[in-house]
Amino acid sequence: MAMTPLKKFFNRLFGRWANSPNDQQYYVKMLFALISGLICGLGGQFFAGTRGVMLGFLIYILTLFVIRYLLDVEPKKLGGMQKLITNSLFSYLMLWVVLWTLLYAFSIPPDILATL
Repeated sequence: MAMTPLKKFFNRLFGRWANSPNDQQYYVKMLFALISGLICGLGGQFFAGTRGVMLGFLIYILTLFVIRYLLDVEPKKLGGMQKLITNSLFSYLMLWVVLWTLLYAFSIPPDILATL
């Protein structure tokens, strides 16, 4: 079966860790945490609050699909589906929230800060 362009892209990006699925899933989650933090932080007021939280969690769910179906990592190699979901969850959350907070704090217009 031929590889799709998206599958080729992710295999090229994360293929060097193919022998260590745990490392592979960690780096995928960190890349997507970086992306979600950038989107939420640069989105400003639009992603402030519930929209940002929902986007972050939806992107986390997307990482699970990337790991499972585009990188073909079997959950058994990681210790089961629960391990696939919970491994690196805290690291994802911390990187996403810290980046989101920093970018959002520096994107607030000065006239709004003057009213605080």
